[in-house]
Formats: sequence, C-alpha cells, structure tokens
Amino acid sequence: MFKTNRRSFSVALLSLSTVVGYGSLHAQQAATAQAPGQPSPSQVFWIGGYGPGIYASRLNTDGSMVEPRLVAKQAKASFFAMHPTLDILYVVTETAINDRERAASLAAYQYDRAAYQAGDWSDEKALELKPVNVERVGGNGPCHVTVDSAGQFAVVSNYGSGSVCLFPIRPDGSLEPESSVVEHQGSGPNAARQKGPHAHCAMVDPTNRWVLVADLGLDQVLVYRLDGASKKLVPGPNPFFKLAGGAGPRHLAFHPEGKLVYIINEMGMTLTSAAWDSETGTLTQIATVGSVPEETLQAGWSTAEVLVHPSGRFVYGSNRGHNTIALFAISPKDGGAVRIENFSTLGNTPRNFRIDPAGQFLLAENQDSNTVHSFAIDRGTGFLKPTGHSISAEKPACIKFMTVRAAP
Repeated sequence: MFKTNRRSFSVALLSLSTVVGYGSLHAQQAATAQAPGQPSPSQVFWIGGYGPGIYASRLNTDGSMVEPRLVAKQAKASFFAMHPTLDILYVVTETAINDRERAASLAAYQYDRAAYQAGDWSDEKALELKPVNVERVGGNGPCHVTVDSAGQFAVVSNYGSGSVCLFPIRPDGSLEPESSVVEHQGSGPNAARQKGPHAHCAMVDPTNRWVLVADLGLDQVLVYRLDGASKKLVPGPNPFFKLAGGAGPRHLAFHPEGKLVYIINEMGMTLTSAAWDSETGTLTQIATVGSVPEETLQAGWSTAEVLVHPSGRFVYGSNRGHNTIALFAISPKDGGAVRIENFSTLGNTPRNFRIDPAGQFLLAENQDSNTVHSFAIDRGTGFLKPTGHSISAEKPACIKFMTVRAAP
C-alpha cells in the first residue's frame, strides 16, 4: 500500500461508516450476495488485448483462475462488451479504416453458455467463439464499445479519428451497418496529445436515453440523446461537460443508483465526480481529486479504467506508471469520491481491471507484464488484498465477465 493523506482518510472513513446516503441499499444487498461455495456460472470471463486474440478463463471462489484458453483469433481485440440478454460478445478491432490486414471493425461472436458453465471445460471446441458477423467501423482506432441495456445498439468510440459510431443490433444479436457517425471537433491545450479530438469511451446512461462520450482531446464529456426511432446520436440540449484543460478524460462509470458519474482523467491523473440529471441530460461537477498521492506524481504516468463497486460505496481507478489501483470512498453527503488508498497491481501498466459480479474480487491486468492478478475486496472498507493467484496473457487490455442470467 501507499501513503495516504490523513485528512482524506478521515473523510473517507466517515463515508465507510455511514449507513445512509449513496449506495446504502446496494451495500446491504452486496452483504447478502453470493456466499462462498462452488464457482458460479457468472464467474466466467474473457480477456482481450494486443495478443493473438480473445482468451477465456474462470474465477474460482478462492481467487484462483483457470489458465486462459484462446477461443478466437482476432488482431488487436482491445475492448469488448456483452449483450444484456443474448450469449453474444461484441469486439472492436483497434486498427485504421484502411488497414490491409483487417480494417477497423466491430465483430459479434456467439458463445456456448452451457459449455462455459461446465466445470471441467473438457470440450475445447465448444468453448470457441462462433463468428456471427463483422461490420466496418467508420473511424480510425476504435478503442471502446458498449451496448445499451435493451440490447438494441452498440456504441463504438474511435480514438484516432475522434468520432463515435452507432450500430443497430438485430433481435438475433447480429450487427447492422452503422447508422450514425458523429465526428468531434476541436483541440486541447496539450499540443502533443490534444491536437484534435480523441473519443475514448462511451457509456449509455441507466435510463437508456443518453450516451455520454469521454473525449481525451477536447477535455469534454459529450452528451448525446439516443434516438431509437431514427437510429441516430443527437446532441443533447446540454451538449458537453467541460473538464480542466489538459485533464484528458478517458473512461467514465455510472453509480448503480444512476445519479452520479465518475470520470477518470488520463493525463491529469485525477478523478472527477459529477451529478447526473437524466431528465435534462446534464452533468454538474462535484469535485476532482488526484488518483495518486501528490508527492509521488511523475511525468509520463497516466490513468486508465474507472469502475464503481456493485455496493455503490467505492470507486476504483487504475494508474499506469504508479502501477496501482486507487480506492476512492463515495461521500454520503454529495456523492463526491475521496481517495483513501492505493494498492500495487503486482505488475507493470495496469490498463484495465474488472470487479466480479458478486463484488468479491478485483482482477487487475498488467499490460506490460502480461499478467492478471486477483485481489479480494473487503466489503467493509473496499481495501484490496492479493489472493496470491495470477495468470498469464499477452498484452491484456480488457476483461469482461459473462452476463449473469436471472433464474427462471
């Protein structure tokens, strides 16, 4: 662990000890969630990145993981998303429009849920992802994809061209050609990184009415209305939320209750908390805090992923260079996040990480160490404890758990 500011820590402890305010209901639900026992079907996960393709693994109740198995060959499968009701995985190819080997695209794969739920994984052929279809992306460097909660649209963010694309999804989970492409305009103060727009992440809000896009080049989170009838992204009445110059917003995450958004800023090494009004499509800043102790900050470091714990009480963010996961407590007063501790990821360049559906473990990917380490999450404090278990994967950049299905 790393040195923590005493004042910040005391504020965070107040958040941890309260039984009211943001996330209290989710905290009670999480406390009674899945008890230790046999591995749950929800603990299957896939790994993407800059290796030969997509790998499958499984998280056990002691934090150990099955050795990853290559289940689909695809170059630069750097990010993917799950269909909410179908056994379909959507994967971007992070290349250029004119790439000769494989142009920038979005692919849909089907997986065999029964085969993945089988404990012994004896039928390797059954674990292979089955291609459904592939659609070209009208942008360079697609680096992120998300799917709305109704399973009707996939939204792709293009870092290279600074654009966001909308792909309608058919009832069988296959993709239609993109129906909307919005190209961002402008620049930021950092001449080396912000000469133009760089859309890095898009998330659909819990009401399924809005799409929020973090653009690193513009220092903005742009707000679009998701128009299902026209299959278009339409600028909202409050079209953007401005962050500090040079912050470089990268990813964002909604609080489970839907009224708060947390934005991790890659270049500024900060986390911004904002209130979200789904009626007007408006973000209002609450606070911005550092993701590492200020006295340790070094040039060249950057943040990557941000996630909210299922309990709604904690936020986690990854720090590359510092090679840690930052833990933030959510204030019950206004929803602002306060950093209380940093935990080593036991490797180099933790780009992506994921919290399992039960909120018991955090899996941290170390892109430059080719490893994934598991950490147990303390439900009371949010602190991380290494389980002593890890697996190897080539240049991992994304993890997604298999979608949980409600019992019939």
